[in-house]
Amino acid sequence: MTPRFRLTTKILMLALGNIAALGILFLAFVRWQLGQDFESFLMTTARERILSQSRSIALEMRDSEEKNWNSILAEHSEAQGVTFALYRSNGELVAGPKLNLPQEIRERMIAVPPEIRGGRPPEFPRELPPARVMAAMGGGPFLVSASTEGGNKYWVTMRTFIPQSESNQRPSRGMLIIASPNLLTNPFFFQLGPWLLIGVVAMGVSLLCWIPLVRGLTGSIEQMTAATAKIAEGDFDTQLRVKRQDELGLLGASINRMAARLGAFTHGQKRFLGDVAHELRSPLGRMQLALGILERKVEEGDADYVRDLADDVKVMSGLTDGLLEFAKAEMRQDRVTLAPVNLADVVWRAVKAESRPGVEVKVDVDPVLMVNAETECLFRAVANVIRNATRYAGEAGPIQVAANRAKGEVSVVIADQGPGVPDEHVDQIFEPFYRLEYARDRESGGAGLGLAIVKSCVEACGGRVFCKNRTPHGLEVNLVLASA
Repeated sequence: MTPRFRLTTKILMLALGNIAALGILFLAFVRWQLGQDFESFLMTTARERILSQSRSIALEMRDSEEKNWNSILAEHSEAQGVTFALYRSNGELVAGPKLNLPQEIRERMIAVPPEIRGGRPPEFPRELPPARVMAAMGGGPFLVSASTEGGNKYWVTMRTFIPQSESNQRPSRGMLIIASPNLLTNPFFFQLGPWLLIGVVAMGVSLLCWIPLVRGLTGSIEQMTAATAKIAEGDFDTQLRVKRQDELGLLGASINRMAARLGAFTHGQKRFLGDVAHELRSPLGRMQLALGILERKVEEGDADYVRDLADDVKVMSGLTDGLLEFAKAEMRQDRVTLAPVNLADVVWRAVKAESRPGVEVKVDVDPVLMVNAETECLFRAVANVIRNATRYAGEAGPIQVAANRAKGEVSVVIADQGPGVPDEHVDQIFEPFYRLEYARDRESGGAGLGLAIVKSCVEACGGRVFCKNRTPHGLEVNLVLASA
């Protein structure tokens, strides 16, 4: 079963979500603390850029004729993605497009600070630093957030000077207006790159901190998942290499103890079944001998009772033989030595051993096909499947035994044309003592150990077994072994 979402993905997504949540909370806190000055905080990195643009515009206008001032502002507007306009302190437009200025901008335009009121504006040599320019102009840029009919929402005012021209007999002070419909998405005001870089670095550092922990957790869990899957399949020798000193380490140690206890319990159970079956064979043999003698001496009126008792003893003897065979198959799993085996020889031997009058068995197995198995285990598995098919579907049509090789494996398919198995029972028929209702009668039913023995023998050979219903009827048992 494959998980829908891997644990690694969940933990890393949680870590990234935590970083994003902290970032949002930080921005919300800053916005709450700064209030109306939040936009000014975001525009901090743009101050030097605004001063540089104001200085550049002032110098270009000083060195060119007044008729070229509109084109100078238009070029800067197009290059920076904003709108530049130059106004006098009285609100008169000097150059640039006529803007619908907010009231706060108009008031600031008229209100000239006392420290720069009167006098000639300073000269601006090209090598003058921006900080000196800002001091000479009377302060830095001022941001106003106000929507107007023109679509502009953000306004920046920057005090500058108007060069001497035909309409301006001497240099005077003015106001450079910068208008934009947005702030965060305009690189002139807000450089998103550094903030993204900070976010990426924060995420990278967080991942470097989280990944070793996550890999350690998921690696241990994957090992435990694989180990418990093997234990569920009956491999109780599985042991985890526990190196952790935390809760997962304790869990791994508990899994090791559980596997050892289950292995000891299962081994004891198998030995118990084998010992009981072996011990029962002797008294059952004596009972059958005594019943044979008694049957010859009993009176005619009591002969039916003796025959019924003999049938019961026969059933008990068959059950005991099945138990002993099952116990041997289970006990041999750890002691089986695998070697190349000719599959056709084993199949024909099993067909001969389980053949019955009136039952046709067709064999289609390549005489040179070899599998990696143990001869007696493979014979017992094939013989039990053929016996089961003969018992329940021998009269319905021929039983077919075929084999084919693909991708390093050999599949032995034994199919009949009987009633099959109800779909809800298909996965259970290989369990010990499991029998369908119609297989519980004395004449045809067994102990429910035949297919369980098949499973034990095939798994002892390193293979696997499964079955499925055929269409329109019948059952197909598939023994898959490694090719030799």
